[in-house]
Amino acid sequence: MTAMTLELLFVLFAGLCFGSFITCASYRLPLEIDVVKKPSYCPSCNAKLGFRDLWPVFSWVTSGGKCRHCSAKISIRYPLIEIATAIIFLLIYARFGLTPLGITVALMAVALLIMIVADLEHYIIPDSVHVALLPLGLAYHYLMQTPWEQPLYGFLLGAGIGLSLHYGYGWLRKKDVLGFGDVKFLAVVGLWLGLMPMVPFLFYSGLLGVMFGLLWRALGRGPVFPFGPSLAVSLFICAVYPEVPAAFWQLLGGML
Repeated sequence: MTAMTLELLFVLFAGLCFGSFITCASYRLPLEIDVVKKPSYCPSCNAKLGFRDLWPVFSWVTSGGKCRHCSAKISIRYPLIEIATAIIFLLIYARFGLTPLGITVALMAVALLIMIVADLEHYIIPDSVHVALLPLGLAYHYLMQTPWEQPLYGFLLGAGIGLSLHYGYGWLRKKDVLGFGDVKFLAVVGLWLGLMPMVPFLFYSGLLGVMFGLLWRALGRGPVFPFGPSLAVSLFICAVYPEVPAAFWQLLGGML
């Protein structure tokens, strides 16, 4: 095998393994269950899972999607999240290679996926996601050799926008338009992106939010939908593909 093939296989396997971690963390964090110390277990019968139960995708397929202890059905969310994470890791590898910057962005993607799944299932963005994204954002700017004031000003702008939406809209309409978890996440986004990409980020977040909200209602999930997934996807796009927010400004300049 060539070195590139070995790297691709490593990235693919790492993506599947981190996908397995995401399924665990997104389930446990909103329920305040320890992610690290508590061994993996079946949520139906509480049986401790062994080595052969924990292979990403493979264990789910070979068990027929059921717990081998109690035969309870195992949600398809597990292999789907593992496969999705592997695909995202491959996209990041294609963009950055197996580099410190690529690893930093991959860990950011892991935190964002935990956030997406937790928000979809529990309407919660765990604080541990913000805690993880802060040092990763600083590492990202260090590796990109960004001037220090950009993440600082971006952090302040993101926090200001989030607080304005949370309290301002709530005061005007007497209801919350943005949860406080989203407010904290906007501050983290500002740190990651800096000043100029924040406007395109908000535009793309709003566009994704409208599309997701329409889909959410079409599926009969009710009028209230989590906004975290739209924010997470928009951050990933703007951070991994800086040409996307740049295209927004070029398009806006052409219209003006």
